[in-house]
Amino acid sequence: MTTLGIIGGGQLGRMICYSAHKRGLKTVILSDQQDCPAQDVCNNSIIGDYRDKNILKNFCESIDLATFEFENIPLETAQFVESNKKLFPSANILKITQNRLLEKKFLQENGIKTADFLAINNIDDLKVALEKFKKGILKTATMGYDGKGQFILDEKSEITKIYEQVKNLPLIFEKFCQFESEASVIVGRSISGEIKAYEPLTNFHKNGILSRSFYPAKISSPQKIRAQKIATKIAEKINLIGILAVEFFIFDNQILVNELAPRPHNSGHFSMDGSITSQFDQLIRCLVGDSLGNTRFHSQGQMINLIGNDIEELIKYQNNPNAKIHLYGKKIAKEGRKMGHINLLK
Repeated sequence: MTTLGIIGGGQLGRMICYSAHKRGLKTVILSDQQDCPAQDVCNNSIIGDYRDKNILKNFCESIDLATFEFENIPLETAQFVESNKKLFPSANILKITQNRLLEKKFLQENGIKTADFLAINNIDDLKVALEKFKKGILKTATMGYDGKGQFILDEKSEITKIYEQVKNLPLIFEKFCQFESEASVIVGRSISGEIKAYEPLTNFHKNGILSRSFYPAKISSPQKIRAQKIATKIAEKINLIGILAVEFFIFDNQILVNELAPRPHNSGHFSMDGSITSQFDQLIRCLVGDSLGNTRFHSQGQMINLIGNDIEELIKYQNNPNAKIHLYGKKIAKEGRKMGHINLLK
């Protein structure tokens, strides 16, 4: 029996475990957090510092192959695991996608459009970037997610004060895009090189965190096809094994890639109930070398995130026959914490 190691113990790891178990795999999670969501459902858990070589050695000895459920793990952790066991996606993909500068350079080198950007090494770089773009978003190049480490700046902003908060971190300044909509595509690529992309969903964010995803996407048919083609091209060029979420800005008939995530993604959760194959089942197929599943959506509807105190709204979905409830087993609701989601089918 194959044992899958999952680096990270959050809700994505939890849902990977469900799909792995359905196909007869055992699971071991590696996390630096005790009582994490995946710990309730895995076969075994190893808790400790991601940089502890003894812990990593123990993890590798207990698994046959590995994946990760979030990008904000030390690169050396992924490289250590990869040097001992198969790791999909690769440590090199993690290196690219956990650094916004490397990610955007990779995309542009492969002819894929992104927002204009500049690397920021000092306050003078930021002044030059703001003079050039007039308005933009200052972001930490690494370790940012759900809107963390981001500042919208224009010529009236107190840039010196803001820069002081992040000056010791690698930074990127992206030109502000007044986009019409945000969309995302989940694409899978197997060990054999087979690729399948899901249709896009339209995403709405609140305070930098995904709030809702809608299928079908509220974009034109040519834009849907174009987004799937871009996602497929990225999967090929980055030599993906696993699944990848590609987030897009859409405006003035343009499609710009915003971010990549080489793992299951919040915007892909609707596939759990709306598609023939969920993103988590597809990931397992990719990892073990099976033929990829059918990505067709059989239902329309939306994914609704339950963030923080939104969990108190659960009662209004419990008796809805079209509501599919997914809770993450988190004991305490905090501001900005994803507690679960609802897939509301039509």
